[in-house]
Amino acid sequence: MPGEANDSKKTKRSRDPLKDSANTLIAAKLRTYYDSIVQEGIPDDLLNLLEQLDEAEKKSGR
Repeated sequence: MPGEANDSKKTKRSRDPLKDSANTLIAAKLRTYYDSIVQEGIPDDLLNLLEQLDEAEKKSGR
């Protein structure tokens, strides 16, 4: 029946609180890990390479 397809789309699935808690925990741990990596900063060797790349691009007219 045509109305049945629309009715099934209107019903919402119930949320799984255990899954939501797990996702929240994973997100918090990932954020903590990301923040610790950001605080480490950029190694001097990488900064030097980036500076060399900038100079090479300037010389080539880019």
